[in-house]
Amino acid sequence: MRVSRNELTASLKKAFEGLGFSVGDYQDAAAMVVWSEMHGLGGLSQLQRALPFLDNSPCLNAKLISNTEQQVVLDGQNSSVLLCGTQAVRLACAMAGEKGNGRVQLDNCHNRQLISQCLVGAAQLGSALVAYWQQDNLGHKLSIEAGAQQPEYRQYSLANSGCAQSLLIFVSTDLAEIEHQFIAETTLGVEAHSVGPEAMLESYNQALELGIEIVAELWHELDNLVARVLVESTESSRAGAGD
Repeated sequence: MRVSRNELTASLKKAFEGLGFSVGDYQDAAAMVVWSEMHGLGGLSQLQRALPFLDNSPCLNAKLISNTEQQVVLDGQNSSVLLCGTQAVRLACAMAGEKGNGRVQLDNCHNRQLISQCLVGAAQLGSALVAYWQQDNLGHKLSIEAGAQQPEYRQYSLANSGCAQSLLIFVSTDLAEIEHQFIAETTLGVEAHSVGPEAMLESYNQALELGIEIVAELWHELDNLVARVLVESTESSRAGAGD
């Protein structure tokens, strides 16, 4: 089935609310999934895999572990980037505003590819960013110029991947400066896959024109989560009817 961007966004907001996300968190999470899906990065398939985990985990934001001149380390508390990704990007941007560059390491965090929409939002405010993580023997890298509308996504083959579920976020005003720092610190393997800004824009325009394809099973799962909010709202209304 196909739904519009507005239909999907509204459903996701209520579904994340049904999972226990707070107002700001469920708005951010919905935007992250929709952006990723519309730009060809598989936001809905990632969400479908994550839903059982999200439904059985507390809604925790990241907590500060260390703060030095070079880097801030956050513990995602085994949560999702849907809950702590915005927090990490904003912190990295704040560091860059003070020092010229920022670097945040977010540990113990899942669904890291969904960070893309947060990077785009920061780029619109004048930041250049690189996000990097390792999973399934692949290095994953998202990079975006300041002011750009779409990032570039690359995968690299690795002999083995990290096990700490870490996400590194680098921020400056100059992407070339970040890339130089990143390459100096990171051993990348052979490039295995890439999605450029042009392909993302084409995917976005197609989704806008034709609607967003969503499997019936996932839509049903979202409906069940939305129903939690509707039931709570109805019960609350009934409880106050005699006041």
